[in-house]
Amino acid sequence: MGHSPIETQTTFEMQQQFDTMAECKEHLLTKDPVRDTYDVMWEFINDTNFDYDWLLAGCKNDITGEEFVVEPTYPKGKPDELKGLQLLPGLST
Repeated sequence: MGHSPIETQTTFEMQQQFDTMAECKEHLLTKDPVRDTYDVMWEFINDTNFDYDWLLAGCKNDITGEEFVVEPTYPKGKPDELKGLQLLPGLST
């Protein structure tokens, strides 16, 4: 990676809002069948011209507090820089 993900982290907000948590989950979990990657994350990485990678993506219902988070998979194992990081309260990578 070359950089500390904590020092260089940036938060992005999706432009789309959803009527239900189920709709948001479905959007986040849609995968490209060939690449086996989450479509929304692939689009994000391409849209930012590969300047950013992603550590997690999620939905939060501001009324109920319900949250749903997806993280990338690491076929060669999670990088050492990411092991043990707490990116969201209560969520440890």
